[in-house]
Amino acid sequence: MSDNQIEEIFAERISNVSHANGVFRITLGENEDGNNSRPVVRLLVPANQLGPMIQGIANAARNIGEQIQFNADGGSKDDKQDAQKTKAKTTAPRQTKAKAAAKPKRKK
Repeated sequence: MSDNQIEEIFAERISNVSHANGVFRITLGENEDGNNSRPVVRLLVPANQLGPMIQGIANAARNIGEQIQFNADGGSKDDKQDAQKTKAKTTAPRQTKAKAAAKPKRKK
């Protein structure tokens, strides 16, 4: 393996998460059979970095999901923006009963 190539490890589940001394230890596993898994790697993450890392993964997954959906729909970027604008115009905010009651009526 060359020095500039990153090692890839296949993991299907989170087997265990623990915390000690300001470090999260996340054990990732691989399914063996049924409900059994085999640990394959332990990821050590500083506690102050766990939140931003999880948020980054969630954002990336959301963006990838949107791209997959967009490609499945077969639309162009302009079509998607037009659809969002139309949806925003056609879905007016609902008025609650309290707001409707507080709103003064116009004289005719």
